[in-house]
Amino acid sequence: MTQNSSSAVMAQCQTPRQSHCLFPTPPWAARALFEHVLPVVNWDREEPRAWTAWDPCAGLGHMVEVLNEYCRVVAASDIVLHALDGGGTTAQLGIEEYDFLSGGLYSFDWIITNPPFSSAELFLEPALKCARKGVAFFERAQWLEGVGRYERCFAPRPPTLIAPFSERVPLCEGGYDPDGSTATWYAWFVWKKNVNGYLKGPLWPEDTIPAFLIPPGCAKALFKPSDLELAKRCVPGFVPPSKKRKDKKRKAKAAATRLEEAAA
Repeated sequence: MTQNSSSAVMAQCQTPRQSHCLFPTPPWAARALFEHVLPVVNWDREEPRAWTAWDPCAGLGHMVEVLNEYCRVVAASDIVLHALDGGGTTAQLGIEEYDFLSGGLYSFDWIITNPPFSSAELFLEPALKCARKGVAFFERAQWLEGVGRYERCFAPRPPTLIAPFSERVPLCEGGYDPDGSTATWYAWFVWKKNVNGYLKGPLWPEDTIPAFLIPPGCAKALFKPSDLELAKRCVPGFVPPSKKRKDKKRKAKAAATRLEEAAA
């Protein structure tokens, strides 16, 4: 995923190490889409293993790894190829350099991605044109806010389902931290086409958008030991926030010990 955000995912990115800031989606949050969210809208009872999927904002490929667990064919691209810690770029992960907003569009069953928050609505129409069956965006729940976004996005193209997480989904800049924490609320936004390839019509004032609260416990239940290998996939210079917190506490404790010894 490529996003413009701070390490708290609330402000414009300040990190100089990448021209495009990266906040990889925790693998368990991507699995929650298949395990909890899509079953709610998959009224034709199709098996995801038969689906093809494209992540056009693949970033470092963390979500792509999960898509490969569930889908038959998976394509991955991003507007730039990102440098990897230890050398090389995301090209070696099978991610192609491709501008989804200005390049040609290819047909897939699903477009599943985490687009940049500030321009996510620009991705919606191309994604709906590409997708034969549906589109799923992972976004901050804050994406629901704004009169302009309502008028441009949600009113003409109301989601089939909005599925917020009941537990926090920690994202951090430059890599995936299994022990991370956050105060930011995330959700899956899903547009599911019917058997004829059509979406629901425009949202009227009296209409409602269905919601499904993703149950707590996903971070533990949907975690896999192999995710620890994905935690090693990061940009050069990345330090997990959880490690920074531990180092800070350790230094503070050491400083307090030194003060106590000096006062003794």
